[in-house]
Amino acid sequence: MGASDEVSALATDERAAARAFVARCEVRLSTFHRIAVGMLSGAGLLVVLPVVARDSVTGVLRSLLIDGIGAADIALVIGVVAMLAVPVTALWLLFADLTRFYFHANHLGGDGRDVFTPRFTLTSLQLPSDELGPAALEQLVASRRDPRIVELLVPANERSRRRVDRQLQVYAGLEAGHDDASRARGLLELAASTSRPLLDEVAKVEHGMARHVLRLRGLVLRYVKALLALLTTALAVYAGDAIVAELGPGDGMTTSGSIALAAVVLVWAPVVVLAVTSPVRWIEKLMRDDGAPSTAVADDPDLTYVERVSLRIAAVGWLAAAVAMITSSAGSSVENQAQAMGLSVLAGSTIAVVAAGFSGRFRSLTRIP
Repeated sequence: MGASDEVSALATDERAAARAFVARCEVRLSTFHRIAVGMLSGAGLLVVLPVVARDSVTGVLRSLLIDGIGAADIALVIGVVAMLAVPVTALWLLFADLTRFYFHANHLGGDGRDVFTPRFTLTSLQLPSDELGPAALEQLVASRRDPRIVELLVPANERSRRRVDRQLQVYAGLEAGHDDASRARGLLELAASTSRPLLDEVAKVEHGMARHVLRLRGLVLRYVKALLALLTTALAVYAGDAIVAELGPGDGMTTSGSIALAAVVLVWAPVVVLAVTSPVRWIEKLMRDDGAPSTAVADDPDLTYVERVSLRIAAVGWLAAAVAMITSSAGSSVENQAQAMGLSVLAGSTIAVVAAGFSGRFRSLTRIP
């Protein structure tokens, strides 16, 4: 189909409607990216964890690893590491989601090629191929080959040409190494810049919008879960720091201190389970309030990935803290009050974990591998 046939395929008002829709989608996409930029800026809260945990965690670990290492000390080290691993893992997954939001695979098929290159989520743009008549289209093609235009992409010096050639040669199938115009075409392909008919551009924008929405909803959820996990762990770290604050630089952890630290981890574990599973529960409640008889949000593998990983880590921390609590409380030198307090916390934490299981907090672990 020639350019004149493509132009006549749409009536004037249809073409105007398509152009208006594409413009409206561009505005919506800019809104999506403002939200993502907010997530990217907020993800800098990773800095908060080392600031909060630096002296506190080193003090706790030092007290556990000096003056003799027993079974309770090893279990407590595992519990403390698991406690820190939950927010770190949540933040790691958040950064991974941000990277996947901004980058996609660019498939350059056709003409016997099957090339994949990375591209930014917002592609470069070219004028739709059916917007111009034959004469104007020919003039546009000639302008694209104008050396004054081409040098915007390929500077007219050998050093820049070699740099562009190295970049294009990495991806077999891209044009490179013939002349500046071919180098520019290769860079345009690398930027996913393609001239397509207006209706194809509309269809592309529709699918791109859906991809942005799907990835952004998961991104926002992971951000909220990471923030809740970080705040919960920060409180536990402050509590652990208070336990070892009275110890001298060379003093090891006392038995009562081990019981208190195990209690902190035992309290933290069910609380962090509550924190990372709550956002999905809030969405489920919102849907039920709007009349949904049932929801499948907790069965969505993308929306519940953070909590599935976090719950497993928290389970390791809880089990380690339970072992430490039982081992420390079984000693003959333990005061009755400390022993009673420790076993009471263990019993309460066990009840909280069982209650969380019955309330469906672990549903994503049982239904999604």
